[in-house]
Amino acid sequence: MSALGTELKINVHVEPIDGISMSEYDFECAFYVYTNKKVIINKSNMKMIDDDNYIAIIESMDAMKLGRGKINLEFTGYIPDSDFTDGFRTEKAIVCTDVVIV
Repeated sequence: MSALGTELKINVHVEPIDGISMSEYDFECAFYVYTNKKVIINKSNMKMIDDDNYIAIIESMDAMKLGRGKINLEFTGYIPDSDFTDGFRTEKAIVCTDVVIV
């Protein structure tokens, strides 16, 4: 558990999708306790650990916006796929991070 206002580091890990690692496609993560108060962090603003792990940093002001409760993560990946008109397939997943703000 973390107190409201704590700065957070959350590891975002996604297994390869169709053999493509996170390092090979764009993605963004929306962190939230309540769906109307999301903190969105793009891949370019995360720290790469390896091909399938990135660290999202949530500064104290953004953590304050989240409010109290369990933090959820909505992952949106843009996977290269020539079968789609824009050349990308959107993959979404929602995960509970097990990080709790009290």
